[in-house]
Order: sequence, then structure tokens, then C-alpha cells
Amino acid sequence: MPMDRGSLSKVINAGRSTAFNVYDIGRRIPADDPVGKLFRNKTLNEAMFFKILERNATQYNTVSTVQTLMYFPYNLANVYEGGDSILFDDPSFNRMLGVKTGADSKSEESQVDYVMDLEILEMIYSLPTLDPFLLKSKSEQLDLDDRIHQFYFNISEDDWKRIRSPIRTKIRTLVRRAFMTGGDVSVERMEQHVSRFLTKIWEAKDIEGIEDFVRSMDIPEERAPELFFAWKAICYYQVQFEDVLPQLKHFFAWLGDDKVAVPVDWARLMPDDRDRVEYALLGLRDKVRDTYRSIKFVLSNYEQSYRAFIDENQPRAFKDFLSTADEDYTNLATCLSANVHALNVWSKTIDSYGERLRYEQFNELFDTLSILFDMRRSAVGNLRVSA
Repeated sequence: MPMDRGSLSKVINAGRSTAFNVYDIGRRIPADDPVGKLFRNKTLNEAMFFKILERNATQYNTVSTVQTLMYFPYNLANVYEGGDSILFDDPSFNRMLGVKTGADSKSEESQVDYVMDLEILEMIYSLPTLDPFLLKSKSEQLDLDDRIHQFYFNISEDDWKRIRSPIRTKIRTLVRRAFMTGGDVSVERMEQHVSRFLTKIWEAKDIEGIEDFVRSMDIPEERAPELFFAWKAICYYQVQFEDVLPQLKHFFAWLGDDKVAVPVDWARLMPDDRDRVEYALLGLRDKVRDTYRSIKFVLSNYEQSYRAFIDENQPRAFKDFLSTADEDYTNLATCLSANVHALNVWSKTIDSYGERLRYEQFNELFDTLSILFDMRRSAVGNLRVSA
């Protein structure tokens, strides 16, 4: 079913973790730039990518599925007018992609371009969100970062170093503890091992040279790179959560207070409008509460298992945590990204109108926030716009 222009606008502007506007970023890259745009194919560089979330309402709003949708606007001058869309999980994805882009894997002259673009597409598909940190980390893991312009990552080198520092410290501390439990090793030799292990775990490409550590953590060798990548991502989201928690609490307090969250013109509203307000408040409060609980659940399990290993030399809980880190980080990424983007949208709204919103402003805000917390396939599966 086609959606209206207002809904399409909310989907496109939902935030970077959910919506990746390749076209808007690419048009800011000069034609003579040595790295250039993201794809070799012109039509792909005019696309947008969306992450479609389905949440399990019975388990703290945990994510049950994450799908990726590619959107091709009809009118690049006004991307909100609608367009064609392709779902990556569609059995006919490759055929539809070929029809839309003209890409041909069988044509000798275009085969290299096709393969290189497919690598980028597969990377985008593999991520639970399109958060810049995850995109940059995954591109480094796959050795694709040299082919991707820094504009697409949207992280300065200084910010990248600032984000990386506490994550590397946390990983280094645990690896050092693991070495200390392995017997008598000189400080110099241990630090050499720790530095090498940190590099291998941070890159998360292979386990060459750290096989003993992988086995000591009871990690299947074939799963180790992705589990290390997930561990790094969880460390990142832990830092991000601690950074934004004070602002999130302000947002939560506003959302939970009927005196400020209910529209200021409540008295003039018709009964149906009042029902809409109450339903919207209850629904969003449930989603925010459940995603917050899910964030706390993952981070608390991680921190407790980490501290048990570091402080008490009890690695069992951390081994258990690491064994499911790839699943936990997907849920953590989607839940925290939704809350952070909700905070940003709410803050901009409050800055513009004040904390007491009128009914129309309330509806605009809550419609957008609902998309952030649950962008269902049924809502964006067809991005053609109704008249």
C-alpha cells in the first residue's frame, strides 16, 4: 500500500542509523575526487537505504528481524515524491537490481564494477543499523575502507580516535588479565602479546596468531571474527549510552509527565483527538521503556561478566557473554540508536516550540518517534507515494 508524502518524509529523515541517504552524501563529493562516490554504478549512487525493524513485543522490545530496503526516488530534486524500492531479502533481488540499475555480472566490461558494488551492498546488508561507527568499523574489517569516502562515515579523525580510545582500553585490560591467568610471563613479553592480540581483536579479520586465546575463551574459530566485532560494537554502545544518559533521562521525564507531554490545547480537543493522544503516549512510553530495559539488560550482563573476569579472575560469565555477543549487539544497536535519535528529534522539537506542544506539533513529533522505534516492513515495504 502506498504511503503519503508526510510518512515518506519521516522515513527518509528518521536518522542515520535507520536511513542512509547515499544520494545526498554523494552529491557533495567533487567529480575529480580520487576516492569518489560509494558505488561504481550511477543509479546505485542515487539510492537510499533503510533498516526495517520488527520488534518482539513480549521480550523487552528486542529485535526479531532486521531487513534492508533500497529506495530509488523518482525525482532526485524532490526525493519525497516517491520511488521504487527493493528489499534485499526478496528472492528476486538480483534480478530486480539488474533491471533497475542496468548492472550486469555477465558482461565482461562491467564485471569488476559489479563485484565491487556487490561487496558494498553486502556490507550494508550485514549491519543491524547504519550507524557511522558500525559502517566504518565493518568497512575496515572487510578491507573496504580505502574505497569509501570519509563523507559516508561522517566521523572526523579526532572523533574516531576519541571513540576508539576507551574501547581499546577495555579490550586491552581483559586480554592482559587473560594472559596473567596463563602462567608466569615477563611483563615485556606479555605487553607484546597484548598489543598483538588487541590489534587482531580490533581488526576482527582472522585469528592468526591468537588461536590459543580464542580456544581459551571457548569460541568456535569460525565465529571468532564476528564475535570480536560484536564485542567491539558493544563497547562502543556502552560508551555512547553513558554519554547520552543524562539527556535521555530528561527526555524520559518529559515523556512520562502528563502535565507537560499532553498537548497544551487539550481542552479544545474532540474526544477522538484525545483518544489519539492517550494512545500515542501509552504506545511510545511502552516502546521507550522496553528498549531502555533491553539496553540495560545487555550492558549489565556485559559489565558484570567483564568485572567478574577482571576483578575476580572468573572468566565463565564473560565466555557466556561472548558466545552470544553477535545477537546481543544487534539488539543493543537498534534499541540504543532508536533512543538517541528520538532524543535528537525531541530536543529539536522542544527547542522550536517549547516543552508544551500544541496538538498538531504533538502529532508530528509522535508520528516521527514511532517510526524510529519500529520501522515495520508494512510501513515502508512500498515507498510509492499516494496522490
